[in-house]
Amino acid sequence: MRKIASICLVLFLLVPAFMFAEDKLSEEQAQAELLSLQQQIAESEAKISELVSDVEALRTVVADLVTTRDGLAAKLDELKETWKVCQYGRYKVIEGDWLSKIAGMREVYHTGAKWPMIFEANKERIKNPNLIYPGWVLMIPYLESYGVIPGDYLTLIASYYSIYSNSRRWPEIYEANKDKIKDPDWIYPRQEFVIPHN
Repeated sequence: MRKIASICLVLFLLVPAFMFAEDKLSEEQAQAELLSLQQQIAESEAKISELVSDVEALRTVVADLVTTRDGLAAKLDELKETWKVCQYGRYKVIEGDWLSKIAGMREVYHTGAKWPMIFEANKERIKNPNLIYPGWVLMIPYLESYGVIPGDYLTLIASYYSIYSNSRRWPEIYEANKDKIKDPDWIYPRQEFVIPHN
């Protein structure tokens, strides 16, 4: 900014100098011109200072907006995680249940080895994985992929607690796996499907 002011000052001084040479101004006229130029320079410098202050104020505003944006982005990530948890299936514990038994159920994970997923999702409630009680409603984290087992069909898979808990969502599985599913009425054991969760 100060370089611009200096260049302007030089130009303001040179232009009148050429004019003096051409018009041969009197000393009084030259003094008046010089005073006028000095006043214009002072006004320009004041305007530059004002603009520098405006730029600093705008920088502060931008910094505040960046902070707000970052806070909103963090909040959005948190809400996405909350939404993801809201999509989890729900299983109501009955007499005689334990975590690996629940995980091993066909409509959950059909393998008891996945019980830690249920434990991790319900840590606020389950203090000891060996102690769960009838009436508790446990969150069942969804699967990102699913291996077909004998007897499966798309509506059944969609109804599983670990998938969508909703048989009517079977077209989502079909659409995401069209490269593997030629006919939605025909799927085969050991096929591996992507399970979209948007």
